[in-house]
Amino acid sequence: MSQQPIRVAVLGAAGRMGRILSSMFARDARFELVARVDRHRREESMGVCMPSIIEDLNDAPKFDVLVDFSTPEATESALDIVDRRGVAWLVATTGVGDEVREKIESLGAKQPIFIAANTSLGIALMQRLAAQAAAVLAEWDCEIVETHHRNKVDAPSGTAKALAETVNRARASVLRRADFVYDRTVRRSARPDDEIGISALRGGTVAGQHQILWFGNHEQFEIRHTAEDRDIFAHGAVKIASWIAQQGPGVYTMDRILDDIL
Repeated sequence: MSQQPIRVAVLGAAGRMGRILSSMFARDARFELVARVDRHRREESMGVCMPSIIEDLNDAPKFDVLVDFSTPEATESALDIVDRRGVAWLVATTGVGDEVREKIESLGAKQPIFIAANTSLGIALMQRLAAQAAAVLAEWDCEIVETHHRNKVDAPSGTAKALAETVNRARASVLRRADFVYDRTVRRSARPDDEIGISALRGGTVAGQHQILWFGNHEQFEIRHTAEDRDIFAHGAVKIASWIAQQGPGVYTMDRILDDIL
């Protein structure tokens, strides 16, 4: 007996990532793209048949997985619908507040929830390596720099903040947690030991670059990831959607995907 395709709804379907994802899901025989949802009902030809964009997720037909690359407001509005329908949810929206994130995570008690600030496999590996490096280099100065295209709204990126948290947790196993610093222009003092600087650069068409730099006495260490095309995030999201549709209740992250690979 042939396996039924996974029914997918895309939230934020009119955005850059939403358009790429919609096209990928529509072309992948493992999936049935049943709904594209966005308050901006912009339509464009992508060379493949797909459902028209609707404004309200409540109006979507039955689906198995919600793939969410939208806005914090749209993500928050989806909470009750996802809860009521009991579906799997990939949350890749950046800029979601702590209170809303806690509500999203609470749904994991009864359905599969996957939270990823970045769906790139390379970034997932970078995060794991960063934890190892931060534990070893706990006494070194650490700085994080992220670069994105000129149209990115939030700063620093969700990925940069996730990397900073990873570094801080590993650092705290040796020393105390550090403070995050985003602006030093008003301070006239030397850099203290217990801080992690996070800088955001915006310009051009950069898909995404993240650097973690450690500075010791007369030596430096750096981990860098460069995304050359947004398609890598979409390919990662498609892999996650296929994977999470088979999972039971829980809150999952890219680290779990790495565990399955390794």
